[in-house]
Amino acid sequence: MNRHIDSESSELPSTDYFSGKWRRRFFVAISLWGLTMLLLTFPAVRGFLALPLYVNDEDASAEAAYVMADGFAYWERLHAASDLYNMRRIDRIILLDERQRYMYNFVKQRSDTVVDRAIDYLQWNGVPREKIVTVPVDENAMFGSLSEAQTVSRSMPELQSIVVVTSAMHTRRSRLCFRRSFPSDVRVKVYAPGGPSESWEIGSPIWIEYLKMLIYYFAA
Repeated sequence: MNRHIDSESSELPSTDYFSGKWRRRFFVAISLWGLTMLLLTFPAVRGFLALPLYVNDEDASAEAAYVMADGFAYWERLHAASDLYNMRRIDRIILLDERQRYMYNFVKQRSDTVVDRAIDYLQWNGVPREKIVTVPVDENAMFGSLSEAQTVSRSMPELQSIVVVTSAMHTRRSRLCFRRSFPSDVRVKVYAPGGPSESWEIGSPIWIEYLKMLIYYFAA
């Protein structure tokens, strides 16, 4: 009887076996996590992961260009819009009329708003003031990019073509918003200052952009 019990108990996995097994699994998981974090520090890797979010019409031209607002990459978008104007691909540039205070202007002896500084930046890059127009901010908007697209569509119904200038990882989402906000006969193009790995926003969480893309697909 004792021999039978002993033989059965000897067939059961030992505690050492389970602890060793889970220890190996834990080590593998930590190693994979560390390798992933290391790889994500390289812009080229992050740019590759963001490629599905990226569309770009390199030869884009239209009646006007709208510069997507907000974010620390706003200035690279403004620079790209001024390039389009100086290359004579567009006739005017549209900005969101953001009136929140930005920083103090020692030349003007007053604080600039965001749109003031944006207009100055475009002028420094060769865009005449009369070629810059603004559209109002929708203070009650739930979706920023969609609200911008709808505001431009309402404010400028005469447009037959438009280039949306935005950062690389926002291009597909922005194109979706503008195509669904404008009539189907309006030609919508998107233009980015560079590829995903070259954008100022390359350090931003990529998964958030995929989540936003999914939400906007159903909300726009």
